[in-house]
Amino acid sequence: MKKSTLCFGDSNTWGLNPATGKRFEEKVRWPSVLADMLGEQFAIIEAGQPNRTLVNNPPFNGELSGVSYLKPLLEAHSLTTIVIALGTNDLKQRFKLTPEQIGNGLANLIDCIEGFYEGYKQPKLIILSPAYVKCVGQYKHVYEGAPSKNEALKKEFENIARAKKAYFCDLQQSITVSAIDGVHIDADGHAKVAALMCNLINEAYA
Repeated sequence: MKKSTLCFGDSNTWGLNPATGKRFEEKVRWPSVLADMLGEQFAIIEAGQPNRTLVNNPPFNGELSGVSYLKPLLEAHSLTTIVIALGTNDLKQRFKLTPEQIGNGLANLIDCIEGFYEGYKQPKLIILSPAYVKCVGQYKHVYEGAPSKNEALKKEFENIARAKKAYFCDLQQSITVSAIDGVHIDADGHAKVAALMCNLINEAYA
């Protein structure tokens, strides 16, 4: 039986191209690159959604918070691994969230996952902290104040991953967001995320 991995994230999992505003083709997006790297023993489920959050539902976009949308995916797939790649959208200035509040959203999401699988084997969890968000380009004012929260948010996510016995990957160490918009990663960034995830997943199943 294939090991099924859910890649649950926002526009950087969905594959938004910062240069065009459109979606990268499949061969560029990190979940698809990861599928090629891992091979036929693994099934990768892409579940990226632009504007997805951990705490609030973004205005005008319906039910996009992580907790609201995850359950149908858990019901639809027999998962052995879940990669959570969220938190960037929660840094938007209009939400006025502290790193601690965003961290609480992550902890709540993990609690929901654990509750869903209560009495059954829990999937392995991999937590990605967002890449370092910058205030440049078209999102300059949208993410005003975010740079001062980046480091604290990473520490929150790392502490939660440790407490929940989840694998942790700090994208601030390895990935640089595009200088065009300060939020999204380019094709090279997608390749790096895929390589990081491949190493972590192989480690998890070693």
